[in-house]
Amino acid sequence: MFKSFIAFSALVLAIYCAPPGWPTAEEAKAELQSSGLSAQAADGILKLASDFASNKPAEGTEIDREAARAAFHQFISEVDAYIKTQSPEDQTAYNAFIAKKKADFEARIAARKAGQ
Repeated sequence: MFKSFIAFSALVLAIYCAPPGWPTAEEAKAELQSSGLSAQAADGILKLASDFASNKPAEGTEIDREAARAAFHQFISEVDAYIKTQSPEDQTAYNAFIAKKKADFEARIAARKAGQ
C-alpha cells in the first residue's frame, strides 16, 4: 500500500498540479505505457486520478491534512482494485512501475538528506 502511495502521489501531483516542467496527463499516460501498461489500464488510472483531483480544495484554501490523507488512501485503494481487474501483464507492469517510482522517491529523499 505504501508503494502505491508514493508512486501515485507523485503521479497525481504531476498530472493535476502541473507546474512548469511537470508532465501533462498525456505525458503521464506515455510514461505508464512505456512501463508496459496497456492504454486501457493507463486510461483507467488517469480517470481515477482525474475523479479524485476534481475534489481538491480551491487554490489558496488551507488543506486539511487528515482529510487529504484519507482521500489519497481511498484513491490508492481504488487504483489497486482497478488494477486487479486488468490483465496479468498490466498487473506486473503496474507493480514494476510502482517499484521504480518508490526507488526514485527514496533516492530523492536520500539525496535531499545528504545535501542538508
